[in-house]
Amino acid sequence: MSISDVMWQGESTDPGRAKEVRVVKPLQFDAHTPQTAGMQRLAAISHIPVESEALWAGVMLAEPNTASSVHHHGYQETVVYVLSGTSKVRWGSRLEHEVDLEPGDFLFVPPNVPHQEINPSPDQRTQWVVARSGQEAVVVSLTKALNGEFVADGMAESESSGERQVGSENAGR
Repeated sequence: MSISDVMWQGESTDPGRAKEVRVVKPLQFDAHTPQTAGMQRLAAISHIPVESEALWAGVMLAEPNTASSVHHHGYQETVVYVLSGTSKVRWGSRLEHEVDLEPGDFLFVPPNVPHQEINPSPDQRTQWVVARSGQEAVVVSLTKALNGEFVADGMAESESSGERQVGSENAGR
């Protein structure tokens, strides 16, 4: 039997382990993922709980009037589905692009693209479903260099781009 025959039948290439469908209930979500102030990321699917070989998926909950730090997800592609609330995402080397999101929208973020998630609402939480093309969450924090571009920490003289309330200093812009 060839490997393609085994994969077609839904069996594992590891003879000691059969592939199985897994259900992860909300109370089983894992909060041990990279976090930013005002936003909670919970992993549902990753290598540890379900032995995922190529995906990470979970939810992101953003409190009202918050903005994440500027970051990227390394080599991973990211897909977001907005479940509830309104959001903004800024992206680009200087966060020069911005888009508003509402429930039902999908968002695609390519690998290594600096971005920032924002919940501009003064009184409503935002909830997203997030999927990434890797087994574990990768978050690379970025800082603002003197030339205005966001770079990986330690790559240039910089000023902090940490989490802020949306109203303060235009949320890192």
